[in-house]
Amino acid sequence: MEIKNLQKGQPFLGYLFIKSQVTKTAANGSRYFNMKLTDTNFDEIDGKMWDVKEADEEEFITGKLVKIKGAVQEYNGHLQLIANRMRLANEGDDVNIDDFVECAPKNTNDMIKEINTTIDAFTNEDIKKLTKAIFEDKTSILSYFPAAKSNHHALKGGLLYHTYSMLQIGKSLTPLYPFLNADLLYSGIILHDIGKITEMESDENGSVSDYTEEGKLLGHIVTEIVEIDQYGQKLGISEEVLLLLKHMILSHHYEAEYGSPKKPMFPEAELLHHIDIIDARMNTMEKIQNSIEPGAFSEKIWGLDGIQLYRSKL
Repeated sequence: MEIKNLQKGQPFLGYLFIKSQVTKTAANGSRYFNMKLTDTNFDEIDGKMWDVKEADEEEFITGKLVKIKGAVQEYNGHLQLIANRMRLANEGDDVNIDDFVECAPKNTNDMIKEINTTIDAFTNEDIKKLTKAIFEDKTSILSYFPAAKSNHHALKGGLLYHTYSMLQIGKSLTPLYPFLNADLLYSGIILHDIGKITEMESDENGSVSDYTEEGKLLGHIVTEIVEIDQYGQKLGISEEVLLLLKHMILSHHYEAEYGSPKKPMFPEAELLHHIDIIDARMNTMEKIQNSIEPGAFSEKIWGLDGIQLYRSKL
């Protein structure tokens, strides 16, 4: 059963992927699942399962493929799936979890090669040494890690794809502004979100179960600045390079309410912010646009400042 074809009141029997699952406590003290479920088209539907037991909480976690028997209901104008019975998919079922896991649209090895080639072409030895050391240490994790739990590039390999896409944007813009230091800009792109690896807990399918303690208390901007400092001291990187890169990480969200206490104060930092915004918003718009019909508007999208996205008929 495809999620896009579900209707209110319809019974459901089929396989879905638990993209996220949070266990909550109802007013009567019973426990229930609040889930995001996806199908092989990567369409999503909210799911609930009432009166769950402790064994259920241990078994039905984020990143699992399950067979659900239930019914489609409507709540606050949205369809949701109520799971009456649920079990894990097993080897006897004619399903493959890989079909339910959305992956980056570019080949992983090709993206890694492109980034490494970019780093190897740096002329500033300190920037090259620092960026290469951090990227090489994170490469295996980047092959599956998402860029977010639910917003832009929230898919397997999404963080690597976001970085790769930003590099392509950066490389198209730097020839227009020859006063820029390309090494510094590209290094900032490669490192700007790599701290998310310590911010979120993700399985090898790119499904984020929760934020880590460091993620909740510090966030990826702070953890990455600390990491740059640690690598820099170990590798003997110049203080100027470390200061510039740390400022780029610190300021790339631009606003204090989004985690940046400083705004960009030199051109490469300014451009990093705008490249990040371009790629994140285009990715979000693509995903939302693919879920609505031509000539229709989406619901208000928090990640896009509350706008209703329009899909043109062109």
